[in-house]
Amino acid sequence: MILPSPLPVLRTQHLTLRQPIATDIADRYALGRDPEIYRLLGADIRALQPLTEEQAKAWVENIASHPAAWVIEHQGRAIGEILLDNFVEADQRAGLIVGILDPGALGRGLGTEAIRAIAEFAFDTLGLHKLSTRVLAFNTRAIRAYERVGFVREGLERESALIGDQWHDDVIVGLLKRDFDALRGRTGEKQAAGAHYRS
Repeated sequence: MILPSPLPVLRTQHLTLRQPIATDIADRYALGRDPEIYRLLGADIRALQPLTEEQAKAWVENIASHPAAWVIEHQGRAIGEILLDNFVEADQRAGLIVGILDPGALGRGLGTEAIRAIAEFAFDTLGLHKLSTRVLAFNTRAIRAYERVGFVREGLERESALIGDQWHDDVIVGLLKRDFDALRGRTGEKQAAGAHYRS
């Protein structure tokens, strides 16, 4: 499997998934580290420190250097990232990671929109068979976003994350291409609200 270079820009109804640009550093710095978002991502918020400009720059550089990562842009501002990782070419599968870092963007379906766009790219362009990820069991918003795209709960890894002094479970979710295709066929999402590609 060969990833396109550069990665295509993926456009949805409300989002643009693209490579980083210079203004993303200021956008990321302005978002800072929202304690509730970082709690849902698995951080011990008791030890959470303010984001520095250098860390905002490093966030952008990490996306730019990753072979399959996109900045999530909404209304002209960077609000998070999404990436495909842990490719297993022999099994035609990869992991999916998404992070919406703007608290004002939560609960609006934007995570679902980004996940759906990447799933379309992974299955239609890369020819993958499966996507999977793990989510902290208490992050019910993220689990719902994955499930709306067609991901299925495949297992529970008990007490796999130590956050502060407490153990938490991880939910393992996966999406098969045939299930995603069936969902698209039922809802017409591919034609109505799917990603549009531009090199």
